[in-house]
Amino acid sequence: MHPILILTFLIIAFWSVITTFRAIYLILTKEFKGDKITWVLISMIGIIGPIIWITKGKKLLSK
Repeated sequence: MHPILILTFLIIAFWSVITTFRAIYLILTKEFKGDKITWVLISMIGIIGPIIWITKGKKLLSK
């Protein structure tokens, strides 16, 4: 494989892991308007989970 493709894949993978851990931390420590267990499980789904968290889940956090 080309080094650029490998580097891109690694960046996406690390972004996904970091976003998942941050989402779980925010869900468990802040006021949350949704079902916490469901959103923790959603955020743990590969690369799709963090994308769903960013687009829909962050809106459920109370300020």
